[in-house]
Amino acid sequence: MGQSLPKAVTSIVLEEDAGPLFRLGSAEMNGHRPSMEDAHVALMRDSWGFFGVFDGHGGQQCSAFVARRLTEELSKMDLPDNDAVKSLMLRIDAEFLETKQPSGSTGTFAFAIPSTDGKTVELRVGNIGDSRVLLGRADGTIVEGPGTDGGLTTDHKPDHPVEVERIERTGGTVQTIMGVPRVNGDLAVSRAFGDSQHKQTGGPKQEDHPVSVEPEFTTLTCDRTDFLVLVCDGISEGSFPNREVVQLAAEELKSKEPAQAAASVCRRALDRGSMDNLSCMIVCFDGKSETKGRVKDLVPGPFTEATHGGFRKAYAAMAERAGMPLEAAVERRYDDISKLDEEASRHGAKENGSSADAKPKEENGQSWAKLLWPMRSMEQGLEDTDSALRELRSELRNFGAGPPKKLAPGKERTAWFKEWLEGLEVEGGKDPSTMSRDELLNWVEEDPQVLAMARAQGWVGPRAMRRVRIVDADKLRPAIEAHSVIQWDDRLLSVCGQVGKVLQDDETDNTSQVKFRGKVSASVWLPIGCLIDEEPEPPRKVRVAPLEALKAAVEENPMLSWKDGMQDLAGQIAIAMKEEPELQLTELRFPPPISARAWLPNAVLEDLEGPAQDLPLEDIMESAESSEDDDDLMLEDADALRDAYIPSVEKVKAAVEASENLEWEETLPTCCEQKAEVLMDHPSGTSCLRVADGLVWLPTSVLEEISTNQSAEAAETAAEGENADDSSAKRQRTS
Repeated sequence: MGQSLPKAVTSIVLEEDAGPLFRLGSAEMNGHRPSMEDAHVALMRDSWGFFGVFDGHGGQQCSAFVARRLTEELSKMDLPDNDAVKSLMLRIDAEFLETKQPSGSTGTFAFAIPSTDGKTVELRVGNIGDSRVLLGRADGTIVEGPGTDGGLTTDHKPDHPVEVERIERTGGTVQTIMGVPRVNGDLAVSRAFGDSQHKQTGGPKQEDHPVSVEPEFTTLTCDRTDFLVLVCDGISEGSFPNREVVQLAAEELKSKEPAQAAASVCRRALDRGSMDNLSCMIVCFDGKSETKGRVKDLVPGPFTEATHGGFRKAYAAMAERAGMPLEAAVERRYDDISKLDEEASRHGAKENGSSADAKPKEENGQSWAKLLWPMRSMEQGLEDTDSALRELRSELRNFGAGPPKKLAPGKERTAWFKEWLEGLEVEGGKDPSTMSRDELLNWVEEDPQVLAMARAQGWVGPRAMRRVRIVDADKLRPAIEAHSVIQWDDRLLSVCGQVGKVLQDDETDNTSQVKFRGKVSASVWLPIGCLIDEEPEPPRKVRVAPLEALKAAVEENPMLSWKDGMQDLAGQIAIAMKEEPELQLTELRFPPPISARAWLPNAVLEDLEGPAQDLPLEDIMESAESSEDDDDLMLEDADALRDAYIPSVEKVKAAVEASENLEWEETLPTCCEQKAEVLMDHPSGTSCLRVADGLVWLPTSVLEEISTNQSAEAAETAAEGENADDSSAKRQRTS
């Protein structure tokens, strides 16, 4: 999933609690994600306890809702059996679906019931999705369970045989997208709360849908000296197996409370490559005689991207989870790194790269370097310690001289940090959590990678951004006039028969928001029944000409040059993905073992009989995308591609008529006043541009360059003018 943060937010929210039966601690870290979407529940009753971790996706609405409702319901119940737990999960899911909120959430949980003699504990573990419950011993070994990687729970993935059967039986499909099995080509887990778009088929039972909220249960008995670990899938996303999680937790528990041990698990998962939110809860069965009461605290991470809007928002949200405003969190961070800097200086540490200077001196069995995480993991040795010290002091310099020494800790000193924050010029950044719906859709439309991420996270439906053709006016007008939500406007005649892109569907009233570019630049809501899907033409199977003919054709084409590796393409069979008639070029994808992507002249391609589907299309697409040599076989001027703005019809027409190499055509006005991609510049003073309707040649001198800091949205706004606003206003309710 693409991230919008320049660096991970490594602040950790710690939560501790203890009672006669249990000691527990949890740790939450935002990590690389734009926002924290996890939630957890820890409920201790007189004779039993309930502990759960809920990993949200597509927003935090679902996980927060589920955690709140479970706490409310279980607080007033006697210990429920498995059937009652299943009914409760189904009921809470139905309640959330009724709210019509987006997002979904997995959930993994355990009921712990200590025996009356105090020697053993009965565990009733439940799982919905791909978060995990692990059981560890005090010696660091895992209690081998029946689930994934020795855990007590089995990940509910769409390609699991049991899940495949259920998904297909209830009207869903399992599709592998870029190597990841997904329900209906969208969701990477097969059981979850929420995700209403995947609960439309199947039934009649509530649990009989492609995505189900029915939990799977495991019951076992453990010793009071064992401990329970509940983690979101972000912990195991990187290279951090369950047995190593348990081993680390056991080692940390020898000298630390469960919350600190859970924090170490989150940090190690980040070190091992996790790009997700990180949550860990550790439950020990050796409770205290007196109830401690729940305590929350924050360990603030590096505040190195203070001017990035997305990073700053995520950092503030983590502080808020601990009941702390942003300025107080930043003040604590400043104080922490100031003390570390003083400690490092006292031990003679320097940041000049000398291992002798960087060597940490031991004092009371602990070195200052061990305190530097989360600046940098200390596992990589003294050279990394030196790097961490440089980063720490660089961060410290961002605060300038810092708060005046005369300010004692309190409101006045915290106010200084608030003023410091307000004085920074914050960049907006691409942060989905701060975008309006229209801004998010525009971003998704522009970037295929963002579209894939948005589908995976549930921000848009699985069929968003499909191409559709609008029916003729004699069908569109009666359909709109009969509709209760949208109204006919004569300006809609301009979209009849046109091809647009569906931004989003609203199944509650059977309408879709369709965006048009080119001759018509507008975004309008239309009845779904008036949209005809434009199925893309199936890819062609072609054979490349022999080496001599291939090399001659490449060298003759001004957009290409002969490069090392092209000789391997001669005589090979490939898939023709996209053709540019104006340039007489076609983009090809070659199957393994070549696994390459290349543009070649049309003249050297021979169409072959038989469907392209008999080639390994998925392997071709995935291997070509990941090939490190892609750029070596692309267009000669691929690195020079740039965006430009085509000015008014008057300016373009005057420039074309003055050109010796171009003639004015009646179709050219449709290209004016919009953004285009410059594919190549010709020595004759003309440029080839890609516009909404295809390719066009225009005088280079008439194009207005779009600078790198000018957003695409600004260019589109200039092109679309008030047309899109007027069209969107036809909607009679808030979109």
